[in-house]
Amino acid sequence: MKKISIFSVFLVILLVAYAFYVIFLSPKIENYSDIIVAVTFFFTLFSGFFITRQNDRYTAIADEISNTDGLFSLLYRLSGVVPRVQAKVREALRDHYQKILGSNNWAYHILNPSTTITKIFKAYSEIDDKEREKLGQFSDGFGGAFADVQVSRKKMIMLYDEKLLPLQWTLVYILAVIMIISFNFIPVQSLFVDILKIFFGACVLLVIFLLKQLDNLTIFGKDFNEKTAGDILRIIDEKDIKEIEARSQ
Repeated sequence: MKKISIFSVFLVILLVAYAFYVIFLSPKIENYSDIIVAVTFFFTLFSGFFITRQNDRYTAIADEISNTDGLFSLLYRLSGVVPRVQAKVREALRDHYQKILGSNNWAYHILNPSTTITKIFKAYSEIDDKEREKLGQFSDGFGGAFADVQVSRKKMIMLYDEKLLPLQWTLVYILAVIMIISFNFIPVQSLFVDILKIFFGACVLLVIFLLKQLDNLTIFGKDFNEKTAGDILRIIDEKDIKEIEARSQ
């Protein structure tokens, strides 16, 4: 969040500087239309491609987060056959999601070592023969869930690192600067047109801002961490069941 705040301030400073440039500086250049068309085309082409790519990445990560949450929920519910195992699974999941809430970062377990899957697997592996018989009918379920949650974690790690390269950012910045400056080559003596130029420059900066949010995954929003962790915490604390029972009394 600190990085995105600094970037926002930087964009505001650029916008103010551009407003000064538009109002007080009016370079006269002939054949400016060819420059504007060319730069607009390339900026739209590359920024559109990068935004589409990062938006697909954002969607894929959101899908994997929901998939992982669902698998953890499944493992918790399957462990209910053996209360002793479920208690250990509950504590492992509570620790997992409280770290996400505490750090306010859904990617906490991607950026830091995680033992959640290991703890849950250990809880299942410590069952005795009698408990194994109870879990037997669900063996395919928790066996597949363990495999899927591990694969899902690896996918999120890979997707998290699929950010734009420095060279790609350099290309976007250069085209944006040329585009904003070249648009002011139009020789119009009108305050209204100057205002339109400023708004146009603001739109270009907002495109970069959107791309930055998608690249850093800050577009998830500040409430995303609470939503993704809160639902699982409600499940393991049996809050839904308690609320239903309280209403029925």
